[in-house]
Amino acid sequence: MNFINTILLFFALLLIGPKLISTEQNKTSNTVILLAPNKDPYAGTVLVRGGTFSMGLDEESVIADWNNNIRRVTVSAFRIDQYEVSNKKYRDYTNWIKEVYRPLKNDSVYKSSLPDTLVWKSALAFNEPMVEGYFRYKSFNDYPVVGVTWEQANAYCRWRTDRANESALRANGLIDAKSPYMGKTQIDYDRADSASRVKPNRRPTNRNLDDYVLIPDFRLPTEAEWEYTAKMSSQKQAGPGENAPRSGPNSSHKGATLNPLDAPFPWASTGNENIRYNGNGRGKEKGVTGMFKANFKNGSGDYMGMSGKANDGAALPNRVDSYNQSPLGIFNIRGNVNEWVMDIYRPMSNVDMDDFNPYRGNTVLDGEDADLASYETGVNTLISDKSRVYKGGSWKDGIYWLSPGTRRFLDQDKSNNNIGFRCAVSAFGMDNSKPMNSESSAGPFNWIKNLFNRN
Repeated sequence: MNFINTILLFFALLLIGPKLISTEQNKTSNTVILLAPNKDPYAGTVLVRGGTFSMGLDEESVIADWNNNIRRVTVSAFRIDQYEVSNKKYRDYTNWIKEVYRPLKNDSVYKSSLPDTLVWKSALAFNEPMVEGYFRYKSFNDYPVVGVTWEQANAYCRWRTDRANESALRANGLIDAKSPYMGKTQIDYDRADSASRVKPNRRPTNRNLDDYVLIPDFRLPTEAEWEYTAKMSSQKQAGPGENAPRSGPNSSHKGATLNPLDAPFPWASTGNENIRYNGNGRGKEKGVTGMFKANFKNGSGDYMGMSGKANDGAALPNRVDSYNQSPLGIFNIRGNVNEWVMDIYRPMSNVDMDDFNPYRGNTVLDGEDADLASYETGVNTLISDKSRVYKGGSWKDGIYWLSPGTRRFLDQDKSNNNIGFRCAVSAFGMDNSKPMNSESSAGPFNWIKNLFNRN
C-alpha cells in the first residue's frame, strides 16, 4: 500500500508541482521591496569627467534654426545612466508609490506617477496592443519607458535619490529600519529630524537627515551635460594617408584620454555614411553586420527596413541595451527615444547663457521686465515658461535629429511615445587628468561605499 501511495504522490507532484513553483516565482517577481538593498548607489551609471567642447549644431540646419549655434563651453564632471530608464525600473517606482501611499488613502499620488499609455493611440493607426501592453507586459521590461512627462521624470529622480541614500542612512541608525524612507519623494523636510530614532552608540542626535545625505541628488542632465556625453568619442580618426598617433587627443591607443569629437554623428561626419556595422568591429563595436548603429526612421514609412533585410530591426523603440554608440559604454544616446533634459527652452539660449556649466532654469527667463518679455502658449508663441528641451532623436525621427546639437521642446506636463529619459548626478572632485576610461581609486567617493557596506 505504501508503494502505491508513493507512486500516486509522485504523479501528483508531476501534475501540480510546476504550477506551485510558477506561482511562487510570480509572487517573488511581483514583490515590492520597500527597503533599499545595500548596494553601490552609482551602479548603472558612467563617470564622465568634465572638460570643454563645442556645444551646438555642427552641421547645416535643414530647418534654418538659429537656436543652437556653435559655442565653446565647459562642463564639470558628472555621472549619467548607461541606459535609458526602462519600463521595469519605472514600474519599480510606481509600485513603490502604490504600496506606500495606498494605505494612506492617497491613490492620487500613485495615479499621477503612471505614464500615459494613450500616447500610443492614434485615430488612423492600429496601436491598441501597444496601449495595453508596452508599459505593463514583462516582455517590454527592458524597453525605454515613454509617455512620461518632464515633471514625472523629475519625481522619479527624487525617488531614486531616496533609494540611493536609504541604505546608508539605515545602516547608521538615522532612519527607522522598518519603514520606507520617503525623504525627497515626499518633499517634506520638516519630517527629516530623526533624533528620536537614532540607535544607541551611533552618531549624535541633534542633526537633521539633510546633514547626512551622502550623494548629490539624482536629476535630469542639463542640456550641456547631455550633449557633451553624446559628442564624447575617442577621436581615433586620422587624416587620409596618416597613422593615428599613439597618445594625445587623436590617439588610437586604448589607454588614451577620451575627448569630445566635433562631428554630428559617432559613426561619421554626415548622415548615413558608415551607419551600418561592417563586421570588422570587436567587442561592443561588433554589432550585426549590415544593421544600423542606431534606431531611427530611415525615410517616409521606413521604420525598420525590409523583411529579411532589416535596417535597425526595430519598428518601435528597442531594448535599452541596444545600439552602443559611445566608447564610454553608453547606449542609445542617439536614437531609440528622445530624452528630457533639465533646461527650459528658449530659442536664443546660446546668446545669454554662461559658458561654464550652462543651464537655463526658471530663475532667469527673458529680459529684465517679465511683462515685456513673456511667453504664453497660444497667445504670441508656441513657447511657454513650461517648455522643456528634449534631445537625441528617436525611432520615429529622421537621422537629422540624432545629431546632438539639435534641440526641440515640449511642455513639461505633456508626453508622447518617443520621449524617455535617463538620470544624471554631479560628481564633485572628479575633474582631473586621469584617463576617462579608468575609475581606479574612485576619488572622494570611496568613503561612500564603506558606509553602504555596513550592516
